[in-house]
Amino acid sequence: MTAALVVVSAATLTLSLVATRPSAWLVFAGVLGVLLSVGLLVAVVVSWATARTEARLRRRVDQLEAAVQDTRGKASRHEWLQEKALERIEWTSRESATGVSQMVWAASRQDLPADAAQTAGAAPRVLFVTSNGGGMGHIARCAAVLRHAGPMLDGRILTLSTAASTVAAAGYDVTYFPSHTTAGVSHDRWRRQFTRRLLDEVAAYRPESIVFDGTWVYPSLTDVADLVGLPLVWLRRGLWREGTDLTQVKNWRDHVTSVIVPGDLAEKRQDAPEVFQDATWVDPVSLAPTPLIPREKALALLGLDPERQYALVQLSGGNGDGSATAAAVEAVRDAGDIVPVVVRSPLLSSAATHDAVTIDAHFPLVDMAAAWEFTVTGAGYNSVHENLHTGVPGIYLPSRSTITDDQVRRAEKVDELGLGVCTDDSDELGDVVRRFNSSAMRDQISGRIEEFALINGAEKIGDRIRSALAGRPGADRA
Repeated sequence: MTAALVVVSAATLTLSLVATRPSAWLVFAGVLGVLLSVGLLVAVVVSWATARTEARLRRRVDQLEAAVQDTRGKASRHEWLQEKALERIEWTSRESATGVSQMVWAASRQDLPADAAQTAGAAPRVLFVTSNGGGMGHIARCAAVLRHAGPMLDGRILTLSTAASTVAAAGYDVTYFPSHTTAGVSHDRWRRQFTRRLLDEVAAYRPESIVFDGTWVYPSLTDVADLVGLPLVWLRRGLWREGTDLTQVKNWRDHVTSVIVPGDLAEKRQDAPEVFQDATWVDPVSLAPTPLIPREKALALLGLDPERQYALVQLSGGNGDGSATAAAVEAVRDAGDIVPVVVRSPLLSSAATHDAVTIDAHFPLVDMAAAWEFTVTGAGYNSVHENLHTGVPGIYLPSRSTITDDQVRRAEKVDELGLGVCTDDSDELGDVVRRFNSSAMRDQISGRIEEFALINGAEKIGDRIRSALAGRPGADRA
């Protein structure tokens, strides 16, 4: 504005001079002054306009930069929130899995009248849950606890083992739920279905505790136990192979209320990994009955001739592809007069035919222990400890393909203590069987087993479960 006034004033003065003293030079000077004034005015206007435009552009750039920084900040915040959300995805999925079943369970618990079976002095109800989609180890151990606890525990078994019907036929309260592999569904869908099934079982059976026997605690178990306020006990077999994932073992308090470790001939508490020591340990567990069924009665129940002698050949859990069984059967037949007996597995729809007496599965087969002169089996937890609890000599072929169970170490320990013989070579099996054909050899091992006097810890597990419930509301255990 000031520049414009200066230019206008200069132009007015120049024109006034020209008007009062008209001469060629004055006219020239006046026109020149006017032109200079106009040029100056134009320059000033252009400079002002340019400066204003630059200021506007700077403000716009600042706004854009601020917007970019804000967008980046929001993106970073979003990424951070996303990472935090990822940590909760599994929980969210598991939480949503309860769905309608959670509400149904809560409603059913409110609506159901007081259960007379859970009054003072009654045996506590325990829901046993097992893994074992293709085996019997876990479900057999739970059955052993129930068998030896007798009327002191009221137990129901929810199992993933396809042998559920075999165990149920023996009089146990067993219900089956297909494993993820058997069901053929995604992990997330299976987890939701399993969570709902657990809630339904809790609503219908109304247990006071959940006991899980398996090598990995399913998140559904932890969620349901937390939801309904029940203690969750992990019945966890030890003697795990080197390299096994110990994440849950190290952080077991994040998953379960307590841990009970069934002892193992080949692993003492003080020799176990440190993470295994912080648990309740009991003696080795098996279904072995007390007392044993006499030999004559066992043979009659199996439909076998009491005038003959028999050896049980039962290879599975990683060494039951047929070749080892065939080699064992042939070795027994070639060794002498002892007849090999093969049991049809309840886990297989069909099995290879062997030159041996074949019998249908009987559960628990350990009840018939007196029928065998010796056994040829894998070195699984149940096979070894059932023989040691019944005094039956055994030849053990350990599997090297099991995921967690260190069968090699167990079989070698049995051999070292003179409680049986370990061989992992089918070519050597014939020589070992020929040694067992001698009654003196079998008597020597039986005598050593009797001296060793391994205690069955199944009853003690039942006691530990009951004692853990002693302080709970309504619990008045005799």
